[in-house]
Amino acid sequence: MTPLRHRRLRLALLALPVALVVGAGCAQATAPSQEEYTAAADAVCTGSGDKLAQIEQDYVEETLEAEETGESSLNVDRPERWMRAKVVPEYKRMSGNLKSIPAPDGDVAYLSDLYSDLDRLIADLHSRPSGGRDIVRADEDLQRRFASYGMEVCGTV
Repeated sequence: MTPLRHRRLRLALLALPVALVVGAGCAQATAPSQEEYTAAADAVCTGSGDKLAQIEQDYVEETLEAEETGESSLNVDRPERWMRAKVVPEYKRMSGNLKSIPAPDGDVAYLSDLYSDLDRLIADLHSRPSGGRDIVRADEDLQRRFASYGMEVCGTV
């Protein structure tokens, strides 16, 4: 194979995944059912809940280690900073992942409004980190709205 043909073949192979993605985006996709949507959303929230639990566990271990060694730790000395640096970004990822799930037909406005309320609580957590995760996970209205749509996990993360 000549160098020019080899180069053309390589360029064609590099362009193939892009063409497939563009073609898939143009294809007519059916919207998920509410049950499919809630299963996907709860899976996202379960993953975020697990990550948040690990973040908190790491914080507890770091705090215990700092107490035992007497060494200072920025996260331990400034828990508000830790909340803004570790917890808030995970909530933002969760919100973004929820928004990326295609909504069932007719439910786009409801879900957009629900996620706007979630984002407002995340911003509130960023503004008042001393309130802890309960600013988000203990909001009864948000819990009720997630549950009324069928999401069992998302209102409790």
